[in-house]
Amino acid sequence: MTILRRALRDRRSALLWWMLGLAVLNLFTLAFYPTVRGQQNFDEVVQQMPEALRAMFGMEDGVSLSSAPGYLWARLFASLLTVLLVIYGIVGGAGLIGGSEDDGTLELILANPVSRAAVALQRFLALVLLLAGLTLFAAVTLVLMALPFSALEGIDAGGLAVAFGGLFSLAVLHAAVAFAGGAIAGRRGPGLAAATVLAAGGFLAQGLLAAAGAPAWVRNLNPWHWYLERNLLAFGPRWEAVVPALVLAAIPVAAGILVFRRRDLR
Repeated sequence: MTILRRALRDRRSALLWWMLGLAVLNLFTLAFYPTVRGQQNFDEVVQQMPEALRAMFGMEDGVSLSSAPGYLWARLFASLLTVLLVIYGIVGGAGLIGGSEDDGTLELILANPVSRAAVALQRFLALVLLLAGLTLFAAVTLVLMALPFSALEGIDAGGLAVAFGGLFSLAVLHAAVAFAGGAIAGRRGPGLAAATVLAAGGFLAQGLLAAAGAPAWVRNLNPWHWYLERNLLAFGPRWEAVVPALVLAAIPVAAGILVFRRRDLR
């Protein structure tokens, strides 16, 4: 696992800055919660928003945005926190193979007695571990910081755990697509483009399809729908929020490694 350990070491400094950013995001989000807690007029404003916009950010009928489950779901899990981790996965995934080829550093690694498949797989596993570490850090800081602000009232504990698991699996899926694009094309750009289209398109489609009343089978084609279908903090855990994205992520990873093993380096 030399490649995996090296990949983790190379990203230590960046990981610390990302942790700091997530901690600040959690702190500011939680600090703002007491100003909206129990404010009925806040819910009235939300109800006047377009249905597509409310669906996009996880605002559901029956869940007050001035309550802890509604507020944290809309402000973090259905928006900023999930988007940030998906971005981390996309940028990291595109750079694993395609980025190294662009930089001219991949040839130096492959000059050693190690297979291409081992390099690709261990690098992707390192990214998965980094995403898991960031997710765990975000979870711990959120729980600890929420206590002084009473921001965990009414939140289902199992739903909270699955919410973090779901955003992790969504980030891994997009990282896998970015990894595959870079590994197949030998450049960072195609990986970034493919995963960004999936992320932006899926996020927008989640709200638009819900507002249009699209059939369930159509909405279930969108990975974002698996995660954002229901407020996990209010209604409890669902396995669909975590498992399908992780299973699906194996396909682009396998495809990327298969093509990378057979093609010439750029």
